[in-house]
Amino acid sequence: MDLTQATVNDLLAQLGPRDGYMYLPSDLDPQALTDLLASRYGAPRTLVLGGFTDPTVDDSRGAALLVPFGDRAVKIRAWAYGDQWVGTGTARDAEGVERPVLVVAHREVPEPLAVASDQDQDEDQDEDEDEDVD
Repeated sequence: MDLTQATVNDLLAQLGPRDGYMYLPSDLDPQALTDLLASRYGAPRTLVLGGFTDPTVDDSRGAALLVPFGDRAVKIRAWAYGDQWVGTGTARDAEGVERPVLVVAHREVPEPLAVASDQDQDEDQDEDEDEDVD
């Protein structure tokens, strides 16, 4: 499989906008896929390395990407992108063979914090000015 950004687009489209994963052909270089995704989404976060899951991984840090693989994930790198997690790396298939994978999962996006409007600040200034007059 020749990896290009167009190929990555096609693979992600096959997975759809919600949770999905796929095992990729064994001859695909997982690092090449990681590099293509990093050029698109920035620096990844390592969730699993050498079969060991980072103990800080939780729902807010990409844990949903690991669900399809259970304890078979060998190396998984992840990116948060909007309301989606995107991950790639390697995992053992049903026969125990380590293969490249691509996985997406829904991501809960925190609500933005409320910011005081300019009108509230203007009212505060008016009150301060009224106090200075006395």
